[in-house]
Amino acid sequence: MRSPDRSTQFSQFVEFVVDPPHVQDLVTALIARVERFTCLCPGFISAQVHVSEAGDRVLMQLLWPSKRDSELAIERAQAVEPDLFHLARQHHASALLFSTFNAVAQVCAVPVAEGGEQ
Repeated sequence: MRSPDRSTQFSQFVEFVVDPPHVQDLVTALIARVERFTCLCPGFISAQVHVSEAGDRVLMQLLWPSKRDSELAIERAQAVEPDLFHLARQHHASALLFSTFNAVAQVCAVPVAEGGEQ
């Protein structure tokens, strides 16, 4: 399978504001949702789940080759899975924030040759 052009990738970010005692259960639920459903959607590239240092926010990032692929995944999810609002309520989130971004550039680490020279 051809790797998508990094300059055209599309990211969805979903941030949950949640009391620290509920963070781990929410993280577990999000990972299960991605593994059970989202990763099977056409075009899915990757997902990451982050927890803030303060332990009161959970951020999920989904990466797609295009906005259209992400929209199709959302349509598919609405027919099959409990939506993210349901997960937010179930895990006592006080806020749920959605944002989307188009990738415009990517910088990668350059491997350093043995002996410290490039």
